Amino acid sequence: MDFKQWQCVDAGSEYCPCYLAEENDCITCTQLQGKSYCDCNWRGVCIYNDFYFSENKRKDTRTAQEFPILDGKVVNDIIILSIQVTKYMARVLKQPGSYVFVRDKNNDYFFDVPISIMDSDEEKSLIKIAIEVRGVKTKKLMGYGDTIMIRGPYWNGIFGLDYLKTTKNDRCLVLARGIAQAPAILVIKQLLKNNNNVDIIVNKRANEYNFVNEYFNLDSIQEVDMGSNDVAILCKRLMEENNYKLIFIGGSDSLQGKIIRSIEELNQAKFVTTNNNAICCGEGICGACAKMNEDGIWIKTCKVQRVD
Repeated sequence: MDFKQWQCVDAGSEYCPCYLAEENDCITCTQLQGKSYCDCNWRGVCIYNDFYFSENKRKDTRTAQEFPILDGKVVNDIIILSIQVTKYMARVLKQPGSYVFVRDKNNDYFFDVPISIMDSDEEKSLIKIAIEVRGVKTKKLMGYGDTIMIRGPYWNGIFGLDYLKTTKNDRCLVLARGIAQAPAILVIKQLLKNNNNVDIIVNKRANEYNFVNEYFNLDSIQEVDMGSNDVAILCKRLMEENNYKLIFIGGSDSLQGKIIRSIEELNQAKFVTTNNNAICCGEGICGACAKMNEDGIWIKTCKVQRVD
């Protein structure tokens, strides 16, 4: 087992050390896992040192705050909201994989639902989110008012963040189905910012909202029915023609598996995917997001990124 291959997305942030350090369950620091030696691969400020000089106390945690909704609309079963936040929130939510917990102000905290950031404008202190109405929590948001409760920021909505940030001047492929188009917006922005050529495939299912076309005027956007095997055949052909170095797949686990199986043998492309696990607290406490990896280690997927 190698714990060094897992890194906490909160490490070094203003929210580190957290509750897990107080409980000897830190993801990164071996000494804050109850061990007597230092053996982490974290290259930032020493988490143990920070915890020690804070009198063995965690940093303040994220709390829900009420923010005004500046604009909103409902398209089929999708709620799209533009929300005025602080400049700090807008800035830290610009990175791909960012998400927040939202709920109606009249509901209790257990109505908190994690929602990906679709876009963030630091200059205007605005964030934009898209919510697919599927269950009790999201149904409660259909009657949104002038304000909304937000808890955040969180950053682990996407796996493979390091690949995404370091891929430059290459050819990349982005696939996004349904509501997964929302987190794909920041992914595409990051890839274009790094001077990559980006081909995009979105789903063309009836009544499905196309967010990507609203944001990007690219000739390379195709629409394909991702419910069929056509998308795997198309991806394999595109991979043979273009030798992509990075592939982002926004969609269900079954879609991710179908595409990865169809093309992984063709080259050494790096895969970046949406985090589809059930996220409840976002702090690594409740265990709702925990998954056992191939080495038998339980991974808190709301906070952990794999690093090579």
